Amino acid sequence: MPVATTYFIKAQIPGVTLDQLLTLYGREIRLGGADEAYIEDNMVRFSGAAFRVGRHRGKFADFTDGRLIIEETPTEYLVSLEASWPKTIPLFSVFFTNLRNKLEQEIWGLR
Repeated sequence: MPVATTYFIKAQIPGVTLDQLLTLYGREIRLGGADEAYIEDNMVRFSGAAFRVGRHRGKFADFTDGRLIIEETPTEYLVSLEASWPKTIPLFSVFFTNLRNKLEQEIWGLR
């Protein structure tokens, strides 16, 4: 069962590819505290929480392992995150939507 889901509407970000989205999410997962993250088919697999202390641990540091899956439809990229964590992370779905918005702005900045 997904921890969080979101989507990109293709018409709003024309020309973006599945590979670009996977690369951007992989980078964010690593920056967010995962020890390792790698792309496999249509997903980013990640595991191991990096040792970080304090407030700047990163949202993905709390997950022990997981995968971010992107499914392409004719009109959208559907993004879901399946992961295990040692404790409940309040408001993670809000963070995940904000991350999508950040990535969408970054893609637009590259155009």
